[in-house]
Amino acid sequence: MPEPIAVAFLGDARTAAALEGRLGWQVAATSEHDHLEVAASLEADLVVGLAGVPWPTAEELHAQGSTDLGSYTGVVSWHALPSLHERLADAAAPGVRAGAHLLVTAPDPGPETLPTDVTFLREVAEALTARLDPPSRSIAWRGDTRTPTAVDALTSLVEAHGRADVVECPVGPGMSADPSLTARATELGIRLTCIDLGAGTRVELLAEVVRTVAGHEGVA
Repeated sequence: MPEPIAVAFLGDARTAAALEGRLGWQVAATSEHDHLEVAASLEADLVVGLAGVPWPTAEELHAQGSTDLGSYTGVVSWHALPSLHERLADAAAPGVRAGAHLLVTAPDPGPETLPTDVTFLREVAEALTARLDPPSRSIAWRGDTRTPTAVDALTSLVEAHGRADVVECPVGPGMSADPSLTARATELGIRLTCIDLGAGTRVELLAEVVRTVAGHEGVA
């Protein structure tokens, strides 16, 4: 008898094992190269494909899975998950209440990324603004190919706007402080706090995504 649900996880084996422990259903770690092959091997009424990062990922791969595998449902992104916004807002709230500027960031996706695949950063920032009502807010990319870069944004906040206290809120749970951004903050002589929800929170949110998909599909 097949299991009701299995997960083809685009991510590392450690996170996959933690997610399996939380869900009680099989979770197999995959790469983009073997994702569909692994998904096809999972014996379940519903195979959920998703990545460990919340922004749009592997859209074409998920579309192919839905076409080729009758039991497959792919999650392109989960950045709109209300629980993600709530966790980020709760973590950033103390600094924001104290008057810190809210800087929402994500890894640089590269210059060739489609415009529709980068709107998530502003969408998350707007969701946090609605919850926190910060005195000021901006978005930036960690990297050097897409503007505004986080380092340039931080420099502008200090030199052009006189901000001396900044809370950086990375969209992805488990993202630690960016060394280049921390170094620039030290050079500028300001306080920079990076919110890190941690790997455990990421697993909790991933489990919620899987359960939500299962509920939509009417499985278990």
